[in-house]
Amino acid sequence: MPKYRIGAHPYIFVQYGYDMDKQFDDIFDIISEAGFDNIELHQPMFYVEDWEKRIRKALDRTRMGIVGGSTGHPMWDISRHDQIISEMDDYSNRLAIFGKVLCGTSCSGKRYVDRTDEENAQAIKTWTELGEMFRSKGVILNYHTHGEPIQDIQHFIDNVPAESVALGPDLDWLRVGGVDPVNFIKKNSKRLAMLHIRDYHIGGERTEALGEGDADYLNLGKVLDDIDFSGHFVVELAIPGGKQPSRSVNDLLRISRDHLRTTIG
Repeated sequence: MPKYRIGAHPYIFVQYGYDMDKQFDDIFDIISEAGFDNIELHQPMFYVEDWEKRIRKALDRTRMGIVGGSTGHPMWDISRHDQIISEMDDYSNRLAIFGKVLCGTSCSGKRYVDRTDEENAQAIKTWTELGEMFRSKGVILNYHTHGEPIQDIQHFIDNVPAESVALGPDLDWLRVGGVDPVNFIKKNSKRLAMLHIRDYHIGGERTEALGEGDADYLNLGKVLDDIDFSGHFVVELAIPGGKQPSRSVNDLLRISRDHLRTTIG
């Protein structure tokens, strides 16, 4: 059996029009019934009324573990530095209530090549400050890649201390950014805290569920065993752009979990 923990992210529920407040419990129940033991929460779920009580009750009812939460900010934006720090201070406090959880965070907006030298330096400054803030509260901040090219990612890797911010790459978004996912995780294995996964057609778009594209999860499982990966392995399904879903979210999550059982365990 793999050492890593398999979970799911509820982003796909947004695409299906779910209300994160009114259908809060439904989201937990569907993910649990599909066979996932862990859930990574979408940021809005930490800001509904009675959020802490509702999260704890849902975790107890479903017997799932909590991976943590996700978010994103334009780390390079000098004018928004104070706002980002303030928002993330509040968010990290909410996450810290649940112990040593993770926070997957992307860097939105301009790419490295389009930024000024000052903006690129600012990105490093903000990442480092946030990493220290989260670490002081026992929460593991990790960089969630989101389609940026390797130049952006390498700028982060080379300049942000590994002990402050881990890596939590999305393997599909790495592919979109022209980065080979398997080579990336092999090269950066010691810094990985989490992986986000979905399936896709090579040279094409993503699929609705795992097992319907060209992503080789049998090989990925072998690679993760080889590097002794023990972080979180999170399925984040997303309907291809401009398409209507063909099946229920329940079915897509169940199909995806079944595919993982037959490939990685």
